[in-house]
Amino acid sequence: MSRDYIERKEIGDYRITIYPDYDAECPVTNWDMGACYIFEHLERGRYELYSDCDWKKWVSDIREESVASILQRIAAEVVTQEDIIKYYKAGKVENVRFRYDRHERQWKLEYKPTWRCADADWQSELDVEPYELKAHDYRMELLEPMDEDDYVALIQECAKDFVLQTWESSGYCQGDHIRGIAYISKERFDKRCGFNPQKYKTWQEQALEIIDAEVEEIGMWAWGDVKGFVLEKKVSFTKVFDDNDREDEEDYEWEEVDSCWGYFMETEELIKEVMSEHDLKDVA
Repeated sequence: MSRDYIERKEIGDYRITIYPDYDAECPVTNWDMGACYIFEHLERGRYELYSDCDWKKWVSDIREESVASILQRIAAEVVTQEDIIKYYKAGKVENVRFRYDRHERQWKLEYKPTWRCADADWQSELDVEPYELKAHDYRMELLEPMDEDDYVALIQECAKDFVLQTWESSGYCQGDHIRGIAYISKERFDKRCGFNPQKYKTWQEQALEIIDAEVEEIGMWAWGDVKGFVLEKKVSFTKVFDDNDREDEEDYEWEEVDSCWGYFMETEELIKEVMSEHDLKDVA
């Protein structure tokens, strides 16, 4: 095999060679992942959504979308309108307020455009009559003044039966970076994972550990760290020459006996797995 290998180990008459698997498919699109993943990668100085992430439920086209815009839609689905309003009233979003104007008899969502100047006036984002607020769903409009960090904090604090976590991963070259969110509802968790009360105190704790493991696998795929192996056996033979003046020579060649690809693990761990599977033992 001509391609560059990562590591090679000989055990008796056998040889294990570990190769990078550059054709590995994204685990998000090809595995039954526990959580859902929305992530973007740094491309030409700006972040763009990966086509392999779980974006299709939230948007029809990713070209003009981002993690932040999808977070807004997620927040609108999993947090109630009442809780969003309470969140504003508690002053948890900087430079945004939700108040009742008795003179105009309207609820007002207002923000301060502080990028203009420190003492900027309050600007109106949404004016709504009390009866309209009770009768209609204004969640997307109410969420408009928030940024990505606000959406995450809101969901983590107010969403019921829902776990959301931010994450990021870096590659080996300057600029190699992906970032995003992972989320899982209680309903999805029950269907795909199942709670283990012997190991975890809450299902949320278990969900976060699942996310950590799956994020590591996504990072390995993104940066070309998926591996494969080729197991070969030494086959000895004798070279017999027609020239009577040349002595026969003992030689050998490596014959492939097994190979497999798509391993999301460290090199030494994979070598040990191959040895165990084929009952190979190091010679002391």
